[in-house]
Amino acid sequence: MDEAMRQVWNARYRENDRLWIGEPDPAIVGIVERVQPRSAVDLGAGEGRNALWLASRGIETTAVDVADVALERLARAAEEQGLAVTIQHATIEEFAQLGLQFDLVLLANIHPPAEERRRLHALAFGLASPGGRLVIIGHHVDGVGIAGPPDPDRLLSEDEIRSQFPERSIELLEVVRDRADHGHVAPSLVAVVRRDAER
Repeated sequence: MDEAMRQVWNARYRENDRLWIGEPDPAIVGIVERVQPRSAVDLGAGEGRNALWLASRGIETTAVDVADVALERLARAAEEQGLAVTIQHATIEEFAQLGLQFDLVLLANIHPPAEERRRLHALAFGLASPGGRLVIIGHHVDGVGIAGPPDPDRLLSEDEIRSQFPERSIELLEVVRDRADHGHVAPSLVAVVRRDAER
């Protein structure tokens, strides 16, 4: 566990009764309706905006985060709503070492620097089962200064996704405009990458 990271994120959550908006990412709603996964993992789940919605659809859902304060909120919300969510207090790197696989792997609004992000995308893709999908949602580079990190190196672009995954595996790559956590409307990149089924 990266103790410094845990402390930083716990402090951010403690400063706010709720750090993020409660609704799921609109893009994930449409994707789930199309691909109908049976299992899903939400990496960097935070307070559970996406994980709780996934579980409400009857999907076997795991939520992973480094901040135990956020996971406590997620667990409380799941209990209040009568939802089953498996909670893992771990970094994404630690969780990936468990060797689990899922029909749908969600990496939403995680914005490390580009080199670290490339490694993170590879780890996340490895969690997709054969025939499963990795869904990446994040602030687009065109939204710099509107929402998300102010450093363009931490923002997503279409070229980045194309450079990391084979063209045949990319089922969706589009820019959408959603309401961000603090009321802004900014461009986000949505990518769906399918892992080849075993032959």
